[in-house]
Amino acid sequence: MPKGINITVHNKLITEKRDLNVYHHVKRSAYMISYSNSITIPLGTIEDGDYLHLSIVSGPGRLENDCWLDIPSWCDFTVSSLGNGDLIHSGDRTLLRIPPGPPVWQLKITWSSGHVNAPIEDYITIGNGEHKTDGALK
Repeated sequence: MPKGINITVHNKLITEKRDLNVYHHVKRSAYMISYSNSITIPLGTIEDGDYLHLSIVSGPGRLENDCWLDIPSWCDFTVSSLGNGDLIHSGDRTLLRIPPGPPVWQLKITWSSGHVNAPIEDYITIGNGEHKTDGALK
C-alpha cells in the first residue's frame, strides 16, 4: 500500500476563466490555481489528518455553465452547497455536475488507508464544458 498519493489538481474552468482554491491540510498550505493550470500535491491518509479542500474563487457574478468535478472513485469526498447537481460513477472515476449559479460549492477529498487499490498517482479535474460518459473531461 502506498504511503501517500500524488494528486494532480487540474483547473479546466476555461469557459468561466475562474481560479481554483486548493488547501492542503497536513502542510497547512493554500494555493490558487489559474484556469488551464494544475498542481500536484502529496495526499496522506485521513488517519494522518490529511485532506484537500477545493473551491472556486468567487469573483464577480454567477457561473453561467455547468461545472464538472472528475474525482477518483477510491477517494472519499464531501461536497457542500451542491444544490441540484448530479453524481455519476463511471468505472474508476466519479463525475459530479454542479449546475450554473453562484460559485459557492466546496469539495473535501480524503483518502482512507482502507482503500487498498489506491494508486500512487491520480488526478482531480475541475472544468466546465462537455464531458464524456466514461468520466473524462474534454
